[in-house]
Amino acid sequence: MKLNGEDFHRRIRTTILSATALFGGCLLPLAANAQTQPQGSVDSKPTPASPAAANGGAQDAGLQDIIVTAEKRAEGLQNVPIAITALSGATLQKAGVDAVGDLTQLTPSLQFGTRSTNVFIAIRGIGQAGQDIGSQSGVTVSLDGVPLLDHFMMNPDFLDIDRVEVLRGPQGTLQGRNATGGAINVYSKAPTDRTDGELAVTLGDYARLGINGFVNAPLTDTLLARVSFQTARADGWLKNAYLDRRNDNTDLAEIRGQLLFKPSDSFSVRALVDYTRDRSNPSFNILLGRADPDLPSPTEVPGYPYPQNNIDDLTFYFNEPNNRDVKDIRSTLIARWNLGADASITSTTGFIKHDIRLTDLDVDLTPAPSSYFPLIGIYAKQLTQEFTGTTDLGSRADLVAGLFYMYGNSSEPLYLSTATVNNYLVYLPEETLDSYAAYAQLRYNLTARLRATVGGRYTIDHKSYAMDGTSGSVHALLADKDTWKAFTPRFVLDYTVNGNALIYGSIARGFKSGGFNTLGDITKPVNRFDPEYVWNYEVGTKATLFDRKVRVGLTAFYADYTNLQQTVFRIDEQTGVRFPKVENSSTASIKGVEFEFEAVPTSRLRFSGGATRLFATYGKFCNNDPLHPNAPTDPACVNATADGQPLPPGAVSLTGNTLTQAPKWQFNTSGEYSIPVAANLEITARADYKWQSRVYFDIYNNPLVSQGAYGLLNASLALSTRDSAWSVTGWIHNAFDTRYISEGTTKPGATPYTTGSIGTPRMYGVTLYHHF
Repeated sequence: MKLNGEDFHRRIRTTILSATALFGGCLLPLAANAQTQPQGSVDSKPTPASPAAANGGAQDAGLQDIIVTAEKRAEGLQNVPIAITALSGATLQKAGVDAVGDLTQLTPSLQFGTRSTNVFIAIRGIGQAGQDIGSQSGVTVSLDGVPLLDHFMMNPDFLDIDRVEVLRGPQGTLQGRNATGGAINVYSKAPTDRTDGELAVTLGDYARLGINGFVNAPLTDTLLARVSFQTARADGWLKNAYLDRRNDNTDLAEIRGQLLFKPSDSFSVRALVDYTRDRSNPSFNILLGRADPDLPSPTEVPGYPYPQNNIDDLTFYFNEPNNRDVKDIRSTLIARWNLGADASITSTTGFIKHDIRLTDLDVDLTPAPSSYFPLIGIYAKQLTQEFTGTTDLGSRADLVAGLFYMYGNSSEPLYLSTATVNNYLVYLPEETLDSYAAYAQLRYNLTARLRATVGGRYTIDHKSYAMDGTSGSVHALLADKDTWKAFTPRFVLDYTVNGNALIYGSIARGFKSGGFNTLGDITKPVNRFDPEYVWNYEVGTKATLFDRKVRVGLTAFYADYTNLQQTVFRIDEQTGVRFPKVENSSTASIKGVEFEFEAVPTSRLRFSGGATRLFATYGKFCNNDPLHPNAPTDPACVNATADGQPLPPGAVSLTGNTLTQAPKWQFNTSGEYSIPVAANLEITARADYKWQSRVYFDIYNNPLVSQGAYGLLNASLALSTRDSAWSVTGWIHNAFDTRYISEGTTKPGATPYTTGSIGTPRMYGVTLYHHF
């Protein structure tokens, strides 16, 4: 796919590569010689930032400490031996990051895509395997300490955000279940003792109108309140020329209320309730072109009576409207007891009800009246409870320990009608989860600079599955259940260099539980898949240099996966029906290097960025390619099996293939510069650019089911008062109007084709902001 602005992208990549080489080569010697203030210690607590710092002002020429809670206690980012990208709410706002999917613009090693209702998040090549309620993501997303049950929930819109922490690599000890790839932790702003608020109004192309803000007030000396809200409307940018309507519009409303009760310095309770209604209609799926270079797609067959799809013009032709309605209710209760200067207990209780209703969805993705989905529903609810205790054990050691429980119930009713038979296929699957875990982590200072960390988590996941299914004249009731258990330890050694740099090495195990293929062939027994395991070996360094004007991090890692869960498509030999299912590949290895930096050369100039070099490949792995069902069996796959059964004829070797959502190269860089234009006014210019190499969307590495290298540029220009009380910002996203595919798959047959989702085109607008 041809990309706009290719020459500009090449120059940007050359610049970033040069910067990566410069900082990577200089990092360790600079860290050894730097004379800066030490970072936050193990016991460091978050401190209030000045209004200027909180709003991205330029009062302090040095970098501010970043406080994170990746290890269940507040401490400085540079003190934590984990690869983390931490982004403040102010940075997210200025960069135009409105949801989890937008984080790819600012975060190395992160990939994101959607297709239909499915959300595909991957970190270092590990992410979502299945496409139904039976499988879960290898990257966890949590909101205010509550992990989300299903991948369908994992792209929430951001509202009144305090910070986001992206943890890369397996997080099986402290950050929760199934985090074999990493974790994304989103924290909303809590009520404060100030009476204030903000209001922002956005106008833009596609008739865009957005309003968001908050009001915060102390109700009494011990009770604080905060209400946050947002609403957004915009016309769709994808044209369905057959129905003369648009998809991928915006129709969102969200309100959040919070109370913070602080009867004493040692006890607090925070209650949060959030309601979201999203009636935006993203494209269910789009016919993109050929899946086999030698065979035409359906729209290329001679005599095809409808116009051709036009990706460049964002014009497509299909005969169903594709409607969606999402309702999300989230409530969280966080209670904290400080049991002295060196100990605390935190209770986090969460309840979420997330319902998605999709109606009138096109199946063949053309105007032909062949088949459609009258309804696909995804109804999920979850209850979580976590207790976490932290304490210091004398002057040299500290301990974190906790208990975790999650109950989840998900159902996914699916109705398929053909041109002649209504509800020809009706699937009513349901799955229930009970997950229990206990974890602990001990850190011990062997010397004044050398620290050892030993931790572990024991997880028990129990799942039960039931299916009431009808396919034509066949009706079946299926049920199954199973329990998976695993211990996931972590070992770390870290060394502090002159109080300015941290060098660490870690070994950690990750685990993602097994499950059931919920949308399979009902004429066969319930099909299950096994747990996924990984051992991750990592070394890294973090340093703050040049009187706190530069912050850098460099990480090298190797991950050894066994039983990696992957989606494949099986064709029933008797009926010819094609079913997606999750199977376990044999092994996979992932190795790479990540680099991040942030610099403030002057009080008004700021740079940041990151780069990833990734090698993610399958080990011994054989499977059948549904695009070539009659191909001869690869000699390397003669004795290959899946689920204990021999593979059908035509199996091919995928050994050495690149994992899906795993580009070999990925860069991001941001720059921001402020200029005073009057006694009380300043102009701030900002640009955010990301680039990545080719990414594959299927395990066969079909180049027609991939996205070639591309880059995206976002930019903004703001005029604001020096106290940040007022601002007006003009912004543009995807400035070069680049066409790219965010996720894809194939449909086999006599006229095979590629389907998927297109990334958002160029958007522009202006935002008026007032803080009062």
